[in-house]
Amino acid sequence: MKILLIDDDEELCSELKEVLTAEGFEVDASFDGLHGLSLLRQKKYHMIILDLRLPGLNGYKVLKSIRSEFKELKVLVLSGRPLGEPILQEDGVSQDEEEKTLHLADGVVNKPCRVDALLEKIKALSVVDKG
Repeated sequence: MKILLIDDDEELCSELKEVLTAEGFEVDASFDGLHGLSLLRQKKYHMIILDLRLPGLNGYKVLKSIRSEFKELKVLVLSGRPLGEPILQEDGVSQDEEEKTLHLADGVVNKPCRVDALLEKIKALSVVDKG
């Protein structure tokens, strides 16, 4: 299964890529939303692990684009901001828009998280994908 990590935390991406590769997944990483969408349009992926706060194009807009262009693709949101906390004004996303957008994801995991819990969620989504 091919996974694309889209997260601006390069250290986290490196660690996750190492763990996921050891579990048998093929993993690419992108550190901004625009580059992530570009990779999606060039290669076939089965799952995206997506941060919400990204340079270039935020995760909310990336998620909306994924759902309009790649409806069957599994999306796991990996967010460093606990859901329901006030959104920073520079994000340009209202609480209502956040809730509507996050319903487009197949799952949400808050950072920091245990690696085994994240792997469990990824594997559960991949089983659903084989369905």
